[in-house]
Formats: sequence, structure tokens, C-alpha cells
Amino acid sequence: MQVSSRLLLIWAVVNRYPSATAPSPFYSSMLLAWSVTEVIRYSYFVWNLQGSGVPGFVTWLRYNTFYVLYPIGISSECILVWKASTIAEKPLQLVFWGVLGVYVPGKCL
Repeated sequence: MQVSSRLLLIWAVVNRYPSATAPSPFYSSMLLAWSVTEVIRYSYFVWNLQGSGVPGFVTWLRYNTFYVLYPIGISSECILVWKASTIAEKPLQLVFWGVLGVYVPGKCL
């Protein structure tokens, strides 16, 4: 799910509508949240695979940065989809609103 979400955002939103998304600070915040998450996740995996034990601060980061990075990432993603939908052709706007409906379940658009 996470990989498909990222592919959708990069290829179908950012790549297709760079004038609306790339200069946005939300693009940078999305990439920052994704990058920090992956560095922590893979650092944790490396230490775990070495068998010498994962340092406590890495375990803490692995399971607690989610509370900060997830809202930053998901809100940035939603805003970028919204920005792209404002310049998309009418048929594609329905697709973008559908994507936002998946990101924000329970909200009627």
C-alpha cells in the first residue's frame, strides 16, 4: 500500500503537474518525512540483522517518530494532490478527488 501510494504521488501527480507541485513547500516536507522515515527504518533493520542488538534510541525513533512524520507526510501528500487537481482537466479532477477520498476516508467530497 505504501509503495503504491508513493508511486501514485510521484508519477501521477508530481511528474504530471510539476508546475503546481514541485515549487510547493509541501513537496519538500513530503520528501523530508519520507526520507527521515526510511533512514530510521533501514537503520533499525541493519542493526537488527547484525545480531548485536538495536540501540535503544534507534528503537525509540523507529516507533515514535511516526507520530510526527506521518501527519506531515500525509497532509503534504493530500495538499499536493489538491494542488494538482486545481489545474488538471475536468475528467482527471474526478480521479484526483477520488484519490483524496482514499486518503481521507469517511469524508464526503
